[in-house]
Amino acid sequence: MLERLKREAKEGLLTEPQFFQVSYDLLAPMNEVDQSYGWMVLDNLFEELKLTEFLKTVKSKSEYDLAQVLKLLVFQRVLNPDSKLSTYASQVNLFGHWEISLNAIYRSLDKLDTLKEKLLLHLHKEVSRMTKREARLVFYDVTNYYFETDIPDETVVSVDGEILKEGLRRRGPSKEHRPKPIVQLGLFMDTNGIPISYKLFRGNQTDPITYLPAVEEVKKQFGIERIVVVADKAMNSSYNISKMIHQKDGWLFSQKHRGRRGASKELQTQILNPNDWQFNKELTFAKKSYLRERKLGTKKDSPLVKEKVLITWSKKYADRERIRREGALEYASQLTNAELFRQTSKKGGKKYLDLHYLDEKTGELKPFSPLVTIDHEQVDFDAQFDGVNVLVTSEVGMTDEEMLEAYKELAKIEDCFRITKTELESRPVYVWTENHIQAHFLTCFIALIHLRLLQHQINWKMSPRRIANALNSAKATRLQDNYYRLQESPDMQLLNRLLGMEWNKGFVKFEELKNYAKAPYTTPKRD
Repeated sequence: MLERLKREAKEGLLTEPQFFQVSYDLLAPMNEVDQSYGWMVLDNLFEELKLTEFLKTVKSKSEYDLAQVLKLLVFQRVLNPDSKLSTYASQVNLFGHWEISLNAIYRSLDKLDTLKEKLLLHLHKEVSRMTKREARLVFYDVTNYYFETDIPDETVVSVDGEILKEGLRRRGPSKEHRPKPIVQLGLFMDTNGIPISYKLFRGNQTDPITYLPAVEEVKKQFGIERIVVVADKAMNSSYNISKMIHQKDGWLFSQKHRGRRGASKELQTQILNPNDWQFNKELTFAKKSYLRERKLGTKKDSPLVKEKVLITWSKKYADRERIRREGALEYASQLTNAELFRQTSKKGGKKYLDLHYLDEKTGELKPFSPLVTIDHEQVDFDAQFDGVNVLVTSEVGMTDEEMLEAYKELAKIEDCFRITKTELESRPVYVWTENHIQAHFLTCFIALIHLRLLQHQINWKMSPRRIANALNSAKATRLQDNYYRLQESPDMQLLNRLLGMEWNKGFVKFEELKNYAKAPYTTPKRD
């Protein structure tokens, strides 16, 4: 070790230590907080997306800096997600000059709502430039967000009974099984896992209803002539497909195949046919595919559609479904007790129903006591389809592998939803006017783009949670003589390296810290 150090010193490879003196004010208040400078990494992306440049072109008579307000809303949505009031109060914890009024924050929400379409188009163009985005194949899914209120929005009706405006916050099928009012959000994502656009719907609208309006809007927004959408079976309806045929668009959907009602008998026959299955060496996965033509409906003028069907079987998936069904059967066997069955039928609004039957001989009402048994025939029927998944696509030239890979990417859109609900804490939503609701989700969407772009830049080496925690760990303690003492977690140091930034200092001057993350990046490390 000593010989190596001597050799490096002789060759000039050792850096000379640097010393400086800093004075401390012993009477300084104890409550001075450390300042976060992790936001500057996000600021670098904000500028790379040319959002400040875009907002400067917007004509406004406002006395506040709209770009600066948007930065605060977006950066704090990543670093310290909370209500608008808390966002206003917490800006004191950010390094730099942040003096945005609460009034400016709320007024900016109205302005951002009016700029939504232009902002989404601008973001699409800039993300396309930065990532070489291909928007011909996109992914779509729907989730919902609840509000911190028990009262849904009312529908405004004229004296003639005409609906003038339907409330946005409505009770509907909550993904989180909450009784509170919700809004539905349909999200489009590209093949890089980066969001493209989104659309809000009333909370009482089901997933399939959102599909066509959302597709039509995203095509119109970005001037896309033809689009191929990857989505789950909820969007796979005859109505949606017939409209897509008319619009010359394509699809890759999962397909319902279970059950005696609603599932295609032709498809179930293909699944149960032992011929043409291709297994892997371990016999843990199998697939078969074929082309089919079918009519969408029973009318003479119902359109004829040609599709490729891919059926897969997974042993892992089959074992999981078998275990799940065994648990359901164990619970069902308990319900064969008539009284217990009656009790479980008395939940929710059903508790107000009284179960009786009319004795035809005596004419009196008697308590209804059903004979409950396990339908073993249905159990055996369901078991035949354990481990099976079905995909259908209009793109008949796609290979089996291309179909599988494309559908696997749909999981990334679920990841986007998870990020918005956990890291970005998009719900519960505290704003209540429709303009502010729209602006709230716009800022959440922009924050999500920042996180996904960061992941893309570092080759997906860190999760959104790790990135947010890393950025939050970057703290600066103000000393005397214009110096700051820096603290960073190992993950923040890793993020700097992955972004190609040379930054490994414990003490810096104000001017140097102010330019953190603004220096040109070296090539991001991909190892």
